[in-house]
Amino acid sequence: MIIAIYARKSIYSDKSDSTQAQYNIALDYCRNHYTDYEILRYEDEGYTGANTDRPSFNLLVNDICDKKIDVLVCYKIDRLSRDVKDFSNFFSMLQKHNVEFVSIKEQIDTSTPLGRAMMYICSVFAQMERETIAERVKDSMIELSKTGKWAGGRAPLGYKRKRITISGKSHTILVEDKETSKILNYISDTFLQCNYSLNGLETYFKKIGFKTVAGKYFSSTQIWNILCNPTYCTADQAAYDYFESLGCIMAVDKNRFDGTHAVMSYARTSGGKKKTHVSNPPEKWIISVGQHKPLWSSEKFIAIQNRFNNNRIDKTRKYKIGILKGIVKCSCGWMMRVKHKVDKTYNKVYDHYFCQNRARRGIEFCDCKFVSVASIDDSVINILKQIKLDKNMIDNYSSTEKENNISLHYRSRSDVQQHIYSLESKISNLTNTLGTNSESSAAKYIISEIEKLDCELSRLRYELLEISSKEKKQKQIVHDKESKYNMICNIVDNLGNADYDELNSTLKCLFKECIWDGTTLHIKL
Repeated sequence: MIIAIYARKSIYSDKSDSTQAQYNIALDYCRNHYTDYEILRYEDEGYTGANTDRPSFNLLVNDICDKKIDVLVCYKIDRLSRDVKDFSNFFSMLQKHNVEFVSIKEQIDTSTPLGRAMMYICSVFAQMERETIAERVKDSMIELSKTGKWAGGRAPLGYKRKRITISGKSHTILVEDKETSKILNYISDTFLQCNYSLNGLETYFKKIGFKTVAGKYFSSTQIWNILCNPTYCTADQAAYDYFESLGCIMAVDKNRFDGTHAVMSYARTSGGKKKTHVSNPPEKWIISVGQHKPLWSSEKFIAIQNRFNNNRIDKTRKYKIGILKGIVKCSCGWMMRVKHKVDKTYNKVYDHYFCQNRARRGIEFCDCKFVSVASIDDSVINILKQIKLDKNMIDNYSSTEKENNISLHYRSRSDVQQHIYSLESKISNLTNTLGTNSESSAAKYIISEIEKLDCELSRLRYELLEISSKEKKQKQIVHDKESKYNMICNIVDNLGNADYDELNSTLKCLFKECIWDGTTLHIKL
């Protein structure tokens, strides 16, 4: 019997049992309730139960679908999921593949209707608990924002942290850093006065050698984060009206915005160590009055934000060139863009792919030169035409090339099935013999031989499952290859009348990787 033990610990709580503790409890349960079993361990450390985007959980699902698991054991239902819909779908999959489910804490028996009903009730409470925790976090954040205290982390450019005592308790506030505030104001003044875009400002700072405190060049992302930070803004009536118009959560009354302190913002970003750090929409921001002094007037902050709004342009392509736009990357890892240039003196048009990294940061970061759009596009088309003539050429450009060449390192299905049949016959014969010689001294040897053959039978059945899994993957590879070939044939056959956007979108679906190293184009399908 193959038993899977799944354990998970959330990133949001340090009070839950560790994955090791959950595993030990599940292991003790298996020792007390099963004999002759093998344990497969799955654990996700630092992943929320709000969704199923967890590596070990996804591996568990794949193994269940491949019929490698007989029993799933976990400490509590909420270790699998805290979402009713996700858990319901997962349990339906368990039933479909005849996998027994055990939740130790709830002591639920899913073989009975009452047990299944109780299991769904537990999952509902798990989701309710998650949503309650989320509400508590939000409420706590709003209460914190009312105090105007610094929530933690690195101080923004222009400030430094300072510990103070309020009502006998130690707190952290922001105070102006005279040296770095000069850098801050130079960035904001240059942005407003010189009419630079973010990329233009990055390039300008690089040319004049203007660097961060750490001695590195400013990136456009760093500049954007600085210029959009409300922490510098004076908390006055104009600022209140501005943030309120964005739909922000205003944590304090308008009369607190009296112009003596700066704005303090909370929940502007979300994410963490295990998730991508992303900016939240203004509707999720919590705006309050901080305990620190402002470095910008509200007029200046609002003027900067308005500049960003004015700089938003229509990104509809003016010149539809470069079928690999948004697909081809430079070998340095940056996406290559398309440049259309008209030389009116000689009445010539130049279309090139160029590396954004080199264009923005200089040749010391990337030495990839401009390359003609036609040369790269023609190379791709020629490759696709060759593949149409010879389907097997897909293997040369396939990201699953290694899988394509995998041979099944197992005996054939028929050999294993024949071996299983032979063992079952031997066990049957020995069982019949045991029935007529149960009192004989040879009985213990017969039982020992039956147990030995039964272990071998279990191994063969698992081997048969492995063969089925490999065959399934092999069929999928063949199916994917056929789909790619049909897509390529369709592209080649319709090159003459293909719509640019449609062709570009199709290539995005077809290519998993497309890299230009300065001399050669490397693609993976």
